[in-house]
Amino acid sequence: MKLNPLRLILVAFILFTYHIAYPATYYFSATNGNDSYSSIQARNPLTPWKSIDKLNSYFKYLNSGDSVLFKRSEKFFGSIIVSKSGAVFAPIYIGAYGKGDKPEINTLATLKNWKQVKTGVYESDCSTEGITLILNGIQQRIGRYPNAGYLSYESHVNNSSITDDQLTASTNWVGAELVVRKNRWIIDRSTITGQTEGSITYAPGNNAVPTNGYGYFIQKDIKTLDQFGEWYFDATRHKMMVFFGAYNPNRYQVQTSFANNLVTIKNYHYITFDNISFVGAGSCAISLIQCRKITLSNCNIDLTGAEAVLASYSPFLNISNCTINHSLSGGINLDVGCTNASVLKNLIKNTGLIPGLGKSGSGTYEGITAFGDNTMIEKNIIDSTGYNGIYFGGNTSVAKNNYITYFCLTKDDGAGIYVGDWSKTVNKKILGNIILHGIGNNAGAGKTKSMQAEGIYIDDNTESVTISDNTVSLCADNGIKIHNAKDINIYNNIAFNNGVQLRLEQDHYLTTSSYIRNNNIVNNTFFSGTSQQATAKFSTHQDDMNSFGQLDSNFYNRPKNEISNTTAPRLKNGINTIYNLPNWKTINGKDQFSVELATDSIRFEYNATDQIKTIALNQNYQDIHRNTYVKQVNIKPYSSVILIATVAKPKYASSSFTTTNQHY
Repeated sequence: MKLNPLRLILVAFILFTYHIAYPATYYFSATNGNDSYSSIQARNPLTPWKSIDKLNSYFKYLNSGDSVLFKRSEKFFGSIIVSKSGAVFAPIYIGAYGKGDKPEINTLATLKNWKQVKTGVYESDCSTEGITLILNGIQQRIGRYPNAGYLSYESHVNNSSITDDQLTASTNWVGAELVVRKNRWIIDRSTITGQTEGSITYAPGNNAVPTNGYGYFIQKDIKTLDQFGEWYFDATRHKMMVFFGAYNPNRYQVQTSFANNLVTIKNYHYITFDNISFVGAGSCAISLIQCRKITLSNCNIDLTGAEAVLASYSPFLNISNCTINHSLSGGINLDVGCTNASVLKNLIKNTGLIPGLGKSGSGTYEGITAFGDNTMIEKNIIDSTGYNGIYFGGNTSVAKNNYITYFCLTKDDGAGIYVGDWSKTVNKKILGNIILHGIGNNAGAGKTKSMQAEGIYIDDNTESVTISDNTVSLCADNGIKIHNAKDINIYNNIAFNNGVQLRLEQDHYLTTSSYIRNNNIVNNTFFSGTSQQATAKFSTHQDDMNSFGQLDSNFYNRPKNEISNTTAPRLKNGINTIYNLPNWKTINGKDQFSVELATDSIRFEYNATDQIKTIALNQNYQDIHRNTYVKQVNIKPYSSVILIATVAKPKYASSSFTTTNQHY
């Protein structure tokens, strides 16, 4: 029978449209699955496939709109490698089915057959790269010398060697890893290439140059193993070595990662991951390179050797409602090519807390790092971070309604929210965030005793930022800091009980630094908690403080009523001038309509949720605008209130200020 060509075309069209209308769902079960099932059988949850290897081999045959479902409460070992794109309105969906906990994608191999090689030290065969060690579900720090803190180096040669007068040649550290705190915000890692009495030569790695008097320690050497759980991987012999002391290693579950990534997507688009747990990546749990519209929702990412999510040139990413825990170098890291990203309602905690296990450089040990234009970072909880809670940039990017607490725990000169532009971007916004507990860490930072943790930090060369309706409290250094930046609008913020509430610092130490200009600081509340805390400090290297911008209609409070504006010459001690508010108004022309509330009877309450929060009151209070509260106060989402006991009868009086000028 002769076939009709038109009939063949019609049949093909019907089959094509049938597939588009009815995408397929493929099931996976680690316990009941069988990779020998056909693709038709795998569409039935009673005859699922078994392994990630099977998914990887079949991925290229998936079509737009297809779903891949892993059975809940089961573990799947391996790394997903995406090799097919979905479509704009029909992404490939990877999710869960059944009841119970989220299915887990896991690359942790259990180490067994331990053999004692020296007192307290045992080794096990390890065919992987030995990047991390997990003992009974807890990340372990790598062996290091000394066990805590830093040794001090007196001098350095470029970025190639350091000299420590107390270092002897009795222990040979060649081949080990040198960890150097080069400044407050960089902890670098480099291989030791040579050693003499008092001197260590290293492979440069990162470009940052050491700072004399700062600190270092040594890791990645069997000679460092002397505390329980410390480890060292011998890459030549493929042995993992762990110090167990007098304990039997067979009593513990010891695991290490056998894959760098749990998901790798390169040049594929429109993929959704939903309700999946990712555990134990050696490097980045989710690696995205030149992808478009990748979605991660309701996922857990835990025990990651570097970043939980690392993305490069991947626009329209959506990361929402995920929990990210125990990332050694970073939570979410999106480069400048990740435009139009949305990072929404995630919980990111315990990030970058082990010195020497994060990556080198400045943008590491951070909760969220994002530089693409039109990025939205909103309603995330970021708890316990080694450096910056959020470091972001990009034109028209926004950090809004985030709750950030306990940051700058490993290194400092950072902030809860940090913006530092090394290329010009505009219209950035920091709106309605709650930022608490900026701690700081001065270990290995010379003889300084300062803890440099800011709430909101606008750094060198930044411009065009709106900072509005934020709450910043309990930060060791400054609540809001502007450093060599311009065109910054600071409205309706509350800074309470920080080292200094408002800081404008112009030092112009780089030839490329910008001057502080055209800033508007209006209708903010700057309340110090103790007499040792300044309400405001301003400093400059020249007599240009009046050019800093406008300050007005702000509310100040300090037990001793001092606001500080500081300027100092280069070659002699700084000249500090303290003003009260009337003199500040007269001499500098600032804060003409600002007031100071002279009271110590302060109650501070905040609401870091998206629901109205009701606080019961045991007496009557007023806020700074003289609104009265009886029995309770309702706090709007992502806001705070400073209440003054009415029995104290607050006085609206003048405040005092301090200033400093530097002449070159």
